[in-house]
Amino acid sequence: MIRVEAKGEVEELKDTINQMIANLKQTTLRNQEQDWLKSNLAKFTQMLQGQKDLNTVTRRILSELASVVSAQKGMFYILEQEENSRHQKLKLFAAYAFGEEVKTSREFALGEGLVGQCALEKERILLTNVPRNYTKIGSGLGKASPLNVIVLPVLFEKEIKAVIELASFDSFSETHLDFLSQLTESIGIVLNTIEANTRTESLLVQSQSLTEELRRTNEELQDKAHLLVKQKEEVEAKNKEVEEARLSLEEKAEQLQLTSKYKSEFLANMSHELRTPLNSLLILAQQLYENHDGNLSEKQISYAKTIHSCGDDLIQLINDILDLSKIESGYISTDFVKLHFRDVTTFVETTFKHISENKNLKFNIELDDALPATLETDVQRLNQILKNLLSNAFKFTEKGEVKLRIYEAHHNWRQSNPSLDQAKKVVAFEIKDTGIGISKDKQNIIFEAFQQAEGSTSRKYGGTGLGLSISRGLADLLGGSIELQSEAGMGSTFTLFLPIDYNPAVAKKEKQSNLTVTEYRLAESETATSAIQSVPTIKVNETKDLDALNEIINETGDDRNMVMSGDRVVLIVEDDVRFGRIMIDKAHESDLKAVVATNFGDVFDLVNKYNPIAVTLDVKLPDASGWRVLDLFKNDINFRHIPVHLISGEENRLLAMQRGARSFQLKPLKTSALDNLFEDIVRYNERRVRKLLVIEDNEIDSSQITKILDNGDMIDIEIINSGLKAIELIRKNDYDCIIVDYMLPDIGGLELVTEISNIKKIQMTPVLVYSAKDFSPKERTQLKQYANRILLKDITSLDLLLEETVMLLHIDHKDLLPEKKKLIENLRAKNDVLTQKKVLIVDDDVRNLFALTTAFERYNIYTITAESGQEAMDILGENKDIDIVLMDIMMPEMDGYETTQKIRREHKNNSLPIIAVTAKAMKGDREKCLEAGASDYITKPVKIDQLLSLMRVWLYK
Repeated sequence: MIRVEAKGEVEELKDTINQMIANLKQTTLRNQEQDWLKSNLAKFTQMLQGQKDLNTVTRRILSELASVVSAQKGMFYILEQEENSRHQKLKLFAAYAFGEEVKTSREFALGEGLVGQCALEKERILLTNVPRNYTKIGSGLGKASPLNVIVLPVLFEKEIKAVIELASFDSFSETHLDFLSQLTESIGIVLNTIEANTRTESLLVQSQSLTEELRRTNEELQDKAHLLVKQKEEVEAKNKEVEEARLSLEEKAEQLQLTSKYKSEFLANMSHELRTPLNSLLILAQQLYENHDGNLSEKQISYAKTIHSCGDDLIQLINDILDLSKIESGYISTDFVKLHFRDVTTFVETTFKHISENKNLKFNIELDDALPATLETDVQRLNQILKNLLSNAFKFTEKGEVKLRIYEAHHNWRQSNPSLDQAKKVVAFEIKDTGIGISKDKQNIIFEAFQQAEGSTSRKYGGTGLGLSISRGLADLLGGSIELQSEAGMGSTFTLFLPIDYNPAVAKKEKQSNLTVTEYRLAESETATSAIQSVPTIKVNETKDLDALNEIINETGDDRNMVMSGDRVVLIVEDDVRFGRIMIDKAHESDLKAVVATNFGDVFDLVNKYNPIAVTLDVKLPDASGWRVLDLFKNDINFRHIPVHLISGEENRLLAMQRGARSFQLKPLKTSALDNLFEDIVRYNERRVRKLLVIEDNEIDSSQITKILDNGDMIDIEIINSGLKAIELIRKNDYDCIIVDYMLPDIGGLELVTEISNIKKIQMTPVLVYSAKDFSPKERTQLKQYANRILLKDITSLDLLLEETVMLLHIDHKDLLPEKKKLIENLRAKNDVLTQKKVLIVDDDVRNLFALTTAFERYNIYTITAESGQEAMDILGENKDIDIVLMDIMMPEMDGYETTQKIRREHKNNSLPIIAVTAKAMKGDREKCLEAGASDYITKPVKIDQLLSLMRVWLYK
């Protein structure tokens, strides 16, 4: 630099030279900085080349940087991702001249502190004038605070890789800062290369490990594949044998199934062939012993009854054979209910007491007090088993005793039975006799069908040999078993074991097939494939639960399966199942059995079957009006004596009274009303003598009334000639019916019946007006409000009076004196809906045609007969006035199903009643008949009364 004092041109020259010197100095300095920058960058690049160890690289970078940029302290953080997490953190990897701060600064999250913020923003952070207590740079001589702190991001392709933090006693120059910026780029490349190399080496090691493991696995698989091929060859050989066995078994199974089918068909057809002649035999025998013409002697009537009785025995035999068939094929249904043990003993005692007395045998019944009051079982099936076993005991016992002992069993049954083994309590019915006994060699076969005590032509003991076979099948159906202990000549002991609480839906299955399933299994190892894991040898269809075959589910829970001889039954016609159950409970409280009909179709079937002492009838039924049902009851001579108690949601007391109802109840019923209803049913049934009050001032008329109504002790007739005295008597006494003359001297007729109605509101005692007065329409309308019937005195009125009175007193006309019975039957025959009706009887058996034609003649029914389906079609084509058809099902060429379908299809007559008559009585017959187009269904042997009632029902429709 020139510092001479000068002026003018010399001064300008001096300034120019000084400027040149300054520029040269600045350029030289810049060149020196660039040389320093480049040489150091080259030095670092050379130093980092070929480096593979991250620890070595980071330490050397910090060591070299400290000397190059005059830094006295440094930290190197590398970005790492945490295991099992998506979060990244900067972890301390190397340090230069570190102190205590290393312990607290091991890692930073992105954005945490200046280190984390630098990584987040990817920008350099420079701190100048660092506070004294910020950090210290120490040595052996002392320690002091740095002047500058710089935090540098290390990037690769704009992605953060690391952060370097440096501290210095001096200020970082622009050259240092420029150097550090360029150096971090090189460091980012090196770090990325080392990271990639490390990852590649790791994958290579892993790949080598997997390759080695795969090689070993392949060797093992090859060995096992050879073993599997060998096993497969063995299985194929076994499968070939199994397939041959399976085909053989299937062939045998088909043969068995075909045999079973033929057997069922044979039994059904045999039932038909037996029932068909029996049908004619029973109908004609009944016609004979009823002796309607009164021209048979007592002996001839006895013969006819004997013929009828023998026919009934044959029907029982047919039923036994069908029972056996149904048990074997699984077509028997069960209805499990709570049964009192006392009911069992009562049934047994009632059934066999007279047999024991006739044979002079002791008959003892013991009931264990330790047993609970009830057991869960099917009453009908249990009674059938006990009846079979006790019948055998009495049949094969000449002297001594028969004993029934009912006790709680404690695993004393010999044969294994899952239902018994798993039951909480088991009851045993032990039947012991002192009869002929059974030898050891026959004890294994006596439960087989058709096995008998002796098979010779001169055998002493009769029977079919089906009873024990049926009993064993029924016992199995109830979840129990029957066991035998016996010695020849020492008597026998049959014991029926039953679970006390048994659920057939859970525990009971249909008998399994004898075909067993065998499987050959390969060695179960990790290498066995599912494709050849197991080889079944035969496919057997799953058997159905027996309860799935149970067609009749008694939803109402009524007593239809518990009704025994002598029981008093009430028929409850009610579609509301809940109210029906209330009625059942009320019936039980009155010691009555109850059966429930939920629709019109069931009503008369149940009446015929159970012969109820009374009927409660709901007016609102789903498929018919209750009024129509009431009319059918009162218009059928066989049913009109049954008291019908009407139940309605609307007030129709007057209409109920006029149509012959015993009482009328308005819904909703109170408990007291229900109590009164059942009290009346019981009391009226127990009252054997009916009390009749006749209010008549004319002695001739009163004597005629007495004469026509006199039936011995059946009707207690009280005659009074004064209306006022009659009112006093009615207030004091209960009468079952009141006959009123309208014209009395002391009181007007309308006033009298009105007063009677006011007195007898509760009991609804029927009132019958019997008078010679010719009532005007207005008077009749007034009278109908108080009187059930109005009869005019004339020549034929006494017969009508007898009929109406008998109906209002609910007396069965069959119980009347013969001459009175005949009067009513003749009168009814004139008014019967069947009279003058034309019936087509289709049956291929001439005997049946003759029997039915003979029976119908008495009722003035015109009959046309057809012996084939085609003939029936022709007759229907020619005669358009046929009222009803009785169709036999089993006929040659065109059976009853096909004939019925053709009638419906070709004649297009859907209103013509067609009643199917069949002797098969097998499962599904009723459904098949109705599906074919039949209106209703009845089985042979036909009971004439039942058939006529069914015909009346359909003709009223």
